[in-house]
Formats: sequence, structure tokens, C-alpha cells
Amino acid sequence: MGLHPVRLHVVLAMEDRMTDCANCHAAPAVIEDIEVEPPRPWCLGCATALVRAGDPVLRYRSLGDGQDEYARVLSRGSTAVVRFG
Repeated sequence: MGLHPVRLHVVLAMEDRMTDCANCHAAPAVIEDIEVEPPRPWCLGCATALVRAGDPVLRYRSLGDGQDEYARVLSRGSTAVVRFG
């Protein structure tokens, strides 16, 4: 016995909504901040803004195709990951 097509659509719509950025709610999340409870999803644009503001998400789980780009942004733009000395 499977899910009824209408119920399946509702479940899939809820999953899509859960992967939206928690800040702008407009872009798909590429990372999830695992230092907060519940974990908070971020799109690449909002996560990049945090890096530039000096408050990067350092402990994260990758969610989509942009995780490699976020790693590059993080390595270029945050003193939290730059080795001193």
C-alpha cells in the first residue's frame, strides 16, 4: 500500500519548503548549520553574506550543488579558517 498521489504531493511540497534558506526563504539551501538546534539551512548568497560579515557557518552539512562553492568562499573570506603564523 503506497501513498495516495495527493498525500505524496503534500509530502514532497513540505520537503521542498524545508530546503529553502531559513534567512531569505527564496533560494535553495546549499548548507545546513549544525551548530544550532534545530539545524538551520542557508543558501549560498546568505551564507556568503555571513562570511563577509565575519560570522561564517563553520560546522555545516552540505545539502546541494553549491557546497564546493561555499567551501571556496569560506576559505577566501573568513579569518576563522586562515592559519596565522
